[in-house]
Amino acid sequence: MSRAEILLQIKDAEKEAQKILFDAQERQKTIISSSRKEAVDKLQKAEESLREEYANALSSERERVAGLRDELLKKGQEEASTIGKRSDELIIKAKIHIKSLFERTLDATS
Repeated sequence: MSRAEILLQIKDAEKEAQKILFDAQERQKTIISSSRKEAVDKLQKAEESLREEYANALSSERERVAGLRDELLKKGQEEASTIGKRSDELIIKAKIHIKSLFERTLDATS
């Protein structure tokens, strides 16, 4: 093999090496780009999942608080009704007592 043939083979090998290097760099760029896109997609899915969990938890707590509120309102209304009935009874007794005092006063003056 002559020196010129050896130099041509070396030149061809260098070109092949450059082509392999270029292809590898292109694959690397593609892989990095794809990985970044996957990372962004995973992050967005995780954030969406977190938002859904938050919304579900908030909704659940609102329902629980609404139920508690309704229960307390019902209990308060029952107590108010009981107090109202008791006050009506006491008003009647007070009227009777005042009437009897008034009648005693009139009886004493007559």
